Amino acid sequence: MCILIIKYAGRINSKITLAKSILNANIVFNQGVYMNDLVVMHEGKQMVSSQLVADKFEKAHRDVLRAIKNMDCSEGFKVRNFARCSFKNKMNREYEGFMMTRDGFSFLCMGFTGKKAAEWKEAFINAFNSMEKQILQQNDSLEWKQARLQSKSARRSFTDVVKQFVEYATKQGSKSAAMYYTNITKMEYAALELTEKGQRLPKDFRDTLDCMDLCFLSTAEQVAKSALQQGMGMELHYKEIYQLAKERVFKYAETVKLPKLN
Repeated sequence: MCILIIKYAGRINSKITLAKSILNANIVFNQGVYMNDLVVMHEGKQMVSSQLVADKFEKAHRDVLRAIKNMDCSEGFKVRNFARCSFKNKMNREYEGFMMTRDGFSFLCMGFTGKKAAEWKEAFINAFNSMEKQILQQNDSLEWKQARLQSKSARRSFTDVVKQFVEYATKQGSKSAAMYYTNITKMEYAALELTEKGQRLPKDFRDTLDCMDLCFLSTAEQVAKSALQQGMGMELHYKEIYQLAKERVFKYAETVKLPKLN
């Protein structure tokens, strides 16, 4: 059983305070818990407490508990959307309560009527939506960081082989073999349509790519790396090896390009 400390805020009669609560969509991360003024993450779900609902809707907490226990819904719905908890007040006394999900809140509060009740319903719904958006953005950010980290590892592996290829081309008489670092990279960008012809790229260009493009680019580099290694193993001319890598990268790119809208 979880124990949550709830600070009783008293009844809020000020329309200004209510408006601020409705507009406040900022999410903070505090001791491992996503939270805003109304919603917290509890056991991996977005939830609100029965005590907070009672406070905001100006009802006695015991009446909210009674309404939850007497709800005309299936037992399965209650299990999925309501979690028993013990709250502690300022006097450090424990009392029974519930944490409820968005669906649980909606089911419970659909019977609450009046203008102020409608405003608080909207405030809670906005809080749920705001937290969901923030969590999705956080997950996307973590996914991108992981993709960028993997792409850097793949890039190092790729450039190690390009270095061998540059030395190989130099031995065969190339006077500008070092340009292959840039030329192969630009070729990959062009194949995947990440850039336009003649476009000047910023130093942090890869940091502007999304997760999907980073993954496609990492794979293209592995395709090019494999072609370079194979060509050198077959002792082909360096120009033939470059063409082999280019053909394979463009062939791969055709399999991942999204169709263009007319």
